[in-house]
Amino acid sequence: MARHNKPNHGQKKPIDYSRPPGAPPPLRPAGASAAFTAPQQGARSSDKSGRPEYSKQQDEASPSASPERNTTPQSEGQGAGSINSAPRKGEDPSFSEKQDEFGSASPSENTAPQSTSPSAIDPAESQSHTQPLPDLTRGIPSTLEYETTGSTKSNITPLNLTEAEEPGSSGGRRGRGELPASAYVSSSERKRLRFANYMYAMFTGLSVTGVLYLGRNWESDEEETAHPDAPSGWAVGLMWNRAKARLGDQLSYYHEPAFKKLLPDPDPIFERPYTLVLSMEDLLIHSEWTREHGWRMAKRPGVDYFLRYLSQYYELVIFTSQPWGMAEPVIRKLDPYHIVTWPLFREATKYENGQYVKDLSYLNRDLSKVIILDTKPEHVSKQPENAIVLKPWEGDVQDKELVSLIPFLEYIHTMAFSDVRKAIASFEGQHIPTEFAKREAIARKKFQEQIEEEKKKRPKHSGVGFLGNALGIKHQSMMMDPTEQTPAEAFAQGKMLQDQARERGQRNYELLEREIRENGEKWLKEEALLEEKAKEEATKAMKTGFTGWFGGPGK
Repeated sequence: MARHNKPNHGQKKPIDYSRPPGAPPPLRPAGASAAFTAPQQGARSSDKSGRPEYSKQQDEASPSASPERNTTPQSEGQGAGSINSAPRKGEDPSFSEKQDEFGSASPSENTAPQSTSPSAIDPAESQSHTQPLPDLTRGIPSTLEYETTGSTKSNITPLNLTEAEEPGSSGGRRGRGELPASAYVSSSERKRLRFANYMYAMFTGLSVTGVLYLGRNWESDEEETAHPDAPSGWAVGLMWNRAKARLGDQLSYYHEPAFKKLLPDPDPIFERPYTLVLSMEDLLIHSEWTREHGWRMAKRPGVDYFLRYLSQYYELVIFTSQPWGMAEPVIRKLDPYHIVTWPLFREATKYENGQYVKDLSYLNRDLSKVIILDTKPEHVSKQPENAIVLKPWEGDVQDKELVSLIPFLEYIHTMAFSDVRKAIASFEGQHIPTEFAKREAIARKKFQEQIEEEKKKRPKHSGVGFLGNALGIKHQSMMMDPTEQTPAEAFAQGKMLQDQARERGQRNYELLEREIRENGEKWLKEEALLEEKAKEEATKAMKTGFTGWFGGPGK
């Protein structure tokens, strides 16, 4: 007992691992005995020799004390006679039975991984995990300071830019946002930004100069008359309107047709009373691509007859939305004898809202005498009253749609209409070949009845206008060849005006076909010789021009 109650001199103080270093000691419980820090009065005394005197007043020396009471474990800190209140000699105080790992816990509790509390983690390590990484999205900051001084207060490598430092240590590094923006910009990037600023300033200066130049007053009365919304004047608004007007005129070059007059003035010798404008793609030809044959083109059935027959009544124009380089060889093969008077290409179209529009107002022809056949309503959106829109031809070899339009187109010329738009409007919403055939059958029946009545009495009128009225189209004076049979003689034989016109047109077509069969090859050879001669002259002129540039003889 005395051995256990000796003062603990020279021994280490037990380490409490449940409390982080530097933390204040835990508070003593309110019910703890004063003997925890000081011996009880009268518990023991020492004599002059220094040996302790064991008084009979102590409980363990009381005669009435029982062995069970002496051996009963006392609560920690309850008086000076507590058993194992101090570590024994040679015993490591860190391994005490009062610790949790040596308690009555089960083996699974002793070996189970314990949750790490924030107080048990190294502050430097905790700071390294909680502090955000440097912002590298704006570039890698300069490492000159690290390379010259290094880091003395941190274990982090000076050039390791992806690790955080200990709190409170600068280490030659700065936190996020402490570096200036210029530290994240390389020299090449600075040059690029400087060049971009120069370009922006130059563009701004040129824009202001351009607006001032384009906004100057009109140089002629014609220009001022053509732009009534932007008259001459030095007001800022007027200058801006004139600048927009001039800029619009420049940009219209890419949207308007190449020429104000797409066709030359009519020649009285070859003049036709009407103009028939034909689309090319899916109307006269059809092109398709297959894996076996590649690109192939097919000519619509009856195209040759359609063009050659109507060439005696109409000025034929092929108007395609394809560029000249692609469409010109196709037209050359489609019409080798130049039955078509004028070909027009994409350069003659108007570009609006992503579509190529065929504006007939640029044709230099009277629109009351112009008819256009096309397969796309978008192409004829400017003059839909002059258009006959057909379904696209997809290569059917039995197709007769194009040839079935000949009677209607022939009738317009035969009756000499003053405005073809009225004739087209009378068939609005109907299939023209079918409806025209019905009207012609009704007119023929009435004509035969009229002929029978005229035979019974003397005719009072020629009946020339009867056919037009029966077909629902106003009649005009008929253009007849004076060498042919007169209408009265034809009526006497039971022929309608349309029958007479078809007979005359068929004779003219047969004459043209005979000329082509007899002289077609000669025409093609003469054309080839003319083209070859034109190429040689062009090559000679080009060589002469080059020689003149270098000081050689030239004309």
